[in-house]
Amino acid sequence: MEVIMMKQKNKIILKLPLSRMLIILLVVTLMLVTMFSFQVQQHESVVVTRMGKPVRTVEQAGFHFRLPWPIESLHIIERRLDAYEIRLSEALTQDKRNVILPIYVAWKVSDPLLFLKSLGAQDNARQKLDSLVTSARNSVLGGYDFYQLVSTSPEEVKIRQIEKEIKQLVVNRAKETFGVEILNIGIKRLALPESNTRFVFERMRAERSQYAAKFRAEGERLADEIRAETDTEASSMLAQAKKFAEEERGRGEAQAAKIYAEAHSKDPDFYQFLKELELLKASVDEQTVLILDSNSSGVRQLNNTTFTNSDTQE
Repeated sequence: MEVIMMKQKNKIILKLPLSRMLIILLVVTLMLVTMFSFQVQQHESVVVTRMGKPVRTVEQAGFHFRLPWPIESLHIIERRLDAYEIRLSEALTQDKRNVILPIYVAWKVSDPLLFLKSLGAQDNARQKLDSLVTSARNSVLGGYDFYQLVSTSPEEVKIRQIEKEIKQLVVNRAKETFGVEILNIGIKRLALPESNTRFVFERMRAERSQYAAKFRAEGERLADEIRAETDTEASSMLAQAKKFAEEERGRGEAQAAKIYAEAHSKDPDFYQFLKELELLKASVDEQTVLILDSNSSGVRQLNNTTFTNSDTQE
């Protein structure tokens, strides 16, 4: 570094190079800018306090002027959406059943100044919201029975209604007391203490048994209807078949009678001979012993038969 010292009228003048002077000037300027200004991001709000007392809230992004510390201090408040799940704890339903309902809360800061005065930091906000939501959950859940949380019938489940009522209890108080806007509250899942697990399974089995009995009764009813329709159709078909058979039998008998009449008219003796043979065939076998008049029908044919010598001697 080149330093030029000049003595003029008992005065010492120190001359620095121009580049060095510019660097020094720039550093001093940056220090002054840092001391007397601050920058706000898009997702932030800044509360400016003067000697510990809040004087203004800055929410517009960009550079802003301030008095140097310790006259004025900056408190940065995050404005982005924050999701938080409350601690696990048991709650009691109206019918005295213990349940565990993990609840999430989506929130953001709506009033930075009130938030700073009441809570001071994000972690403190979560603790306060935890207590607030837990209290509201216990209060709302005490008005509902256990089956309205767990049921095989969708119309009996009131989870959405419970979430809505919890949010209604929390929203205004969180905004007026802590400067926090609650955007959403939801139940993540339903957990049960071990003592309630058996009760849930028994109730589910009972409900399923009721559905099974209902379906069996409906099946039996439909089966009876089908059997009745089938029996009716079978009876109708059988009656039609019998009617058809009787008609066919009548036509057959009429045709046979007609044939018999025609045969009798052509050769009465031969017709009589055939009828007597049919009578013998129908009434006599190897074990039959008949005692008949020699002039009766059929015996005349036996009398006209030629027997062997052995048969004659007998």
